[in-house]
Amino acid sequence: MEIKVQIPFQQLLTAVKTLTPKEKERLREELAKERSVKDNKNELIEMLLAGPVYTEEDINNIGENRKSIAKWRTKS
Repeated sequence: MEIKVQIPFQQLLTAVKTLTPKEKERLREELAKERSVKDNKNELIEMLLAGPVYTEEDINNIGENRKSIAKWRTKS
């Protein structure tokens, strides 16, 4: 179950300032995890976008190979 609450920034800042040092450290760790997940996702997207792509010639070759394999499989 997820609950979303709109808290004004100043009120949130006041709440964070009242946390104990241990709670502040836990908050830092949680925020760092969230940032790390986003960074990993961005790195993956960049890697995929920079990866190799098929040319029209490659796509045509694949199509021809599929046709040849289909003919070979259906021969009696």
